[in-house]
Amino acid sequence: MGKVQPIIMLSIDDRSVTADLDSAGYKKMGVVVRPASSWDEAEKLLLTGSIDVLVINLDYHKVDGVQIIRHVRNTEKFAKIAVVVTSVQASARGRSGAIQAGADLFVEQPVPRQFFIEKLKTLLSHSTRGNARIGTGGEAVFAFDGEQVSCPLGDVSSGGVLLQSDVELPVGTHLKVQLILPGVKKPVDVSGHVVRKVKGNFKDPNSIKGFGFRIESFSGDSQKRLEKFVALNAESGSPMRYYL
Repeated sequence: MGKVQPIIMLSIDDRSVTADLDSAGYKKMGVVVRPASSWDEAEKLLLTGSIDVLVINLDYHKVDGVQIIRHVRNTEKFAKIAVVVTSVQASARGRSGAIQAGADLFVEQPVPRQFFIEKLKTLLSHSTRGNARIGTGGEAVFAFDGEQVSCPLGDVSSGGVLLQSDVELPVGTHLKVQLILPGVKKPVDVSGHVVRKVKGNFKDPNSIKGFGFRIESFSGDSQKRLEKFVALNAESGSPMRYYL
């Protein structure tokens, strides 16, 4: 059996939080901590391409956590990295702002280290397994700036979709979207936020561009219908191209 690769966690926090003893505790549980006390330090580590998850302490006031999240989500080479925010004292508004900016998960501290690591593993598992499909077709309809927009769907999962639109949708934009899916009689009505831009690769004629949209709520029985659609299409074995 091959050796299990550790999770490489970049932590933006006060260095005292990621002291040697604390880092050693994480390492025993399969997580290697790379500490950074500023964005400049964090960016250098991100550019190595070895980071699995970025963890930002919202209580660490020497950096603007929300601004960092927005920058990460709008920078192509960082956009797909998993982002987790933590806090002991952040307000509900502060937490919501971080999620709207593009964070994948909020974890209220303090929690046992093992619980926190399990949260990270679950998030990374969701980000890498094939639960979003390509080639399913379908259309999305939503309103933006007073106009109705319709566009093709790229990947579809039970937690998000890829909107293949040229409309300039800023990361953090809240949308109510109707998903018109092949073989599903009723539109699936959802709401959520734009969490990232997906830029097409000019070297790949099959690449697509658009916006990653995270689903946060459903209307009526829409959730059941979407989950059924994803489960049925998953049998096709088509690979996931974008992680939402």
